[in-house]
Amino acid sequence: MSKNNKKKKNVKKTRNTFIILAVCPIMVLILMVTLFAYGEMKSIRSTYQISAEDMPSPYSLFDRVLLLNSYTKYDYMDLQDRAMRDPKVFLDNEYLNKENNYLKEKYSFLAVIVDGGFTFFGDFDQYDYVYRDLLVANNNYSEESGQYCGKEDKKFLFKKLGVIMPDGRTGSVCIVTDLNVNLPHITVFYVGLLGMIIIVCVLIVVGIIGHTYYNVLVPIRQLQVAAIHISEGDLEYELPSIGGSEFDGLYKDFDTMQTKLRETTEERNRADALTKEVIGNISHDLKTPLTAIKGYAEGIMDGVAATPERMERYVKTIHSKAVDMAGLVDELSYFTKIYQKVEDFRFAPVKASYFFAECISGMSLDLETRNIQLLYQCDVGEDVEIVIDEEKIKRVVANIVGNAVKYIQREQGMILVNVEDQGPFIQVMIRDNGKGIGKEELPFIFERFYRTDSSRNSRTGGSGLGLAIAKKIMDEHGGRIWAESELGKGTEVYFTLKKETEQKEEHDE
Repeated sequence: MSKNNKKKKNVKKTRNTFIILAVCPIMVLILMVTLFAYGEMKSIRSTYQISAEDMPSPYSLFDRVLLLNSYTKYDYMDLQDRAMRDPKVFLDNEYLNKENNYLKEKYSFLAVIVDGGFTFFGDFDQYDYVYRDLLVANNNYSEESGQYCGKEDKKFLFKKLGVIMPDGRTGSVCIVTDLNVNLPHITVFYVGLLGMIIIVCVLIVVGIIGHTYYNVLVPIRQLQVAAIHISEGDLEYELPSIGGSEFDGLYKDFDTMQTKLRETTEERNRADALTKEVIGNISHDLKTPLTAIKGYAEGIMDGVAATPERMERYVKTIHSKAVDMAGLVDELSYFTKIYQKVEDFRFAPVKASYFFAECISGMSLDLETRNIQLLYQCDVGEDVEIVIDEEKIKRVVANIVGNAVKYIQREQGMILVNVEDQGPFIQVMIRDNGKGIGKEELPFIFERFYRTDSSRNSRTGGSGLGLAIAKKIMDEHGGRIWAESELGKGTEVYFTLKKETEQKEEHDE
């Protein structure tokens, strides 16, 4: 997965978590309010004798006028029935006081107007607020239900019923309701609603704090602990896993960084160990030629080389040892570069048959001077190409041939280089007629500083790095290198190189 996809995934995860924390409590609050509102609505209907038609939904709880108007609906209907059956009761103060006391429980009072004047007024404390509006309404012979009256600072709602007395006089009976009161059930509803909002808000805050602590503070603390362990050199410390955290991506990146840091440290330790090993071997391998150079130089200084012939022999020996030292230092330097990946590889397609023919021809003359015959066979078509670093593969061939030359102990030596087509790759075999290598030593000949001459004398020379360098170069080319040998019969070293078509197919995959 690419880094951009990881970032998008983490952002989406964080967004989803925020939605859950923010939306879910709100949905729960809406559900709780709805259930509570329906419960209060049923309670108010029962307590105040309000029909479902007058209070159809919980939204009616927020309409005080509707509630108070519906509260006295059945009282108004009862007055209508009285007016039709027995209007004289509206002149009976005992009846009117009884009805008025009942209406007071509903935040209302009764007012009776006959011949343009009040014959009964149930609450004289409110007289100044409503008497004018009631008298005006009395002049209108139509019945009114749910009309406003009063002043700006105090409003009332009245229902007017027109009546005709038995003696023929006309008038009105009014139920006046105070709109400035707080209904207990509505107060309970508002308090309960506020309480639920507070509870849900507290739950949201607690949820956010808990989420922040578990998914932010705890991971940060764990990262701090891990950073302390790493700073103290403990690269094996493992971060505790926190499933579902927004820090999952950061944890994985941290683990990746820790793994790379551990690999880098291990690589550095290997490089340090290699450096120590190289220094140790350089010291050992340079000691012999340096001792020889010192001895011959002292001989010249002391006049031991008294004759021109002896002087020439001393000087040639010093030169030969110096050349050996230069070659040794060069090989050690190259080995260090290639193992520490400082040496660059420049791959390019080349014709296999042409490349190896040119490579072998450059060695033939030098080997002839040493009484070693170099034979070359190639069974690869002229159009077959391999993708290689030419200089590096030439070094592989030179190292293998050079290693063979050191151990040929015959008057007439022979080295055969055979290049064969093996389908997806070509195989190169270099055979010599040297003394051979024991089976117990074969597995180690490609290791650095390993030499079959365990005494490490200067008779054969070399650093023990030639085949190790060859193996490293073959590894970088994606090829194999191995050896087969038998004591007294010589050694065969093989290596393979992929053809260009195989390289392209692997790259396409």
